[in-house]
Amino acid sequence: MSDSGERIGKRKFEFRWNANLNVLVIWLVFIAIITIAQVVSLLPGQYPTMVSPANLSNIFAQVSATGIMAMGMAMVMIAGGIDLSVGMLTSFVVLYAAKSHVDFGLSLPMALITAVLFAVAMSAGMGFIISRLQVEPFIITLGGMICFRGIALLVVRSQEVSMKGAMDPLKNSVMAEVRDPAGLIVNVPPYIFIFLAITVIVWIVMRFTKYGRRIYAVGANRHAAYLAGIDVKNIIFSTYIINGFLVSIAALILLARVNTAIITVGQNREIDVIAAAVVGGVAMSGGKGTIWGVFIGALLMGTIENGMNMLRINAEWQFVVKGLIVIGAVSTAAIVAQIQAKRQLRVKQDAALAKSAIDKVIAEEKAAE
Repeated sequence: MSDSGERIGKRKFEFRWNANLNVLVIWLVFIAIITIAQVVSLLPGQYPTMVSPANLSNIFAQVSATGIMAMGMAMVMIAGGIDLSVGMLTSFVVLYAAKSHVDFGLSLPMALITAVLFAVAMSAGMGFIISRLQVEPFIITLGGMICFRGIALLVVRSQEVSMKGAMDPLKNSVMAEVRDPAGLIVNVPPYIFIFLAITVIVWIVMRFTKYGRRIYAVGANRHAAYLAGIDVKNIIFSTYIINGFLVSIAALILLARVNTAIITVGQNREIDVIAAAVVGGVAMSGGKGTIWGVFIGALLMGTIENGMNMLRINAEWQFVVKGLIVIGAVSTAAIVAQIQAKRQLRVKQDAALAKSAIDKVIAEEKAAE
């Protein structure tokens, strides 16, 4: 066998580095750094709370709402769009659900259902304009963000609304009082399982269904998808509808957590949602990204906030670290993609050389006969 053929054979067993592994390594490294910092600063015999079961469950609880929104954002971005309005749409859902139940006299189930329907309708309206008029989603959703903020403030007249524990069943732990080695109570609220269930469902849809494949196709090349017979407009429209639904579910989880509806509940949340999707490997240009990558990205963003709070680092530095990690994760993914592209090119060149050598040998054998 020629040297080229040997190299091709070896490359079949090469380790493949992908976007999911990239963000997973960053997440684990960050946990390790915080844990080491705690071990160094703690007294001998004390337990590093960063890796305690109570804190890990707390991280999952903290990122559940953001993670659910990131799933919807991932679908929108993979289809080639974006939604800047998710933060203020969250505030609207929270404020409307609380106001309609506490002041308008609606039953809790009816208040929650109507809040979800309003959120879906609002997101669908933006999706309809974006898909039918083919305008920039950045501008339309920016307008939606401003509009939703105004509507939310009009609904409650800039006041706070307390739920008075009406949604406590959604945040109470499903486990009896259990303590970890650090003596902290392990709290596992039901919405953690909602987050995991939605992640699995979205992954199945995007990975194994025709609809999911069409979302990737539309994001990768809208014109080619249209020529292939895909209803591009309705695919884009549907992603915004799903996104609105997932945002409303996440908003109700936040309402259960904080127990008080206030406009700041969703403020700047779109930053963490988009960051989780981008860090998780979703391309801003569309057509690329995995749901499990987004899941890990959401955990990473939550872990950053959690870990830095444990180290008592100012909130201002948290923004700096989050920004640097987003930049670093995206840059690393780009570098890895370039390395893989060069390897693939080398493999093709080696294959061409090997084929040329084989053809030459065959030609010489035929000439000898």
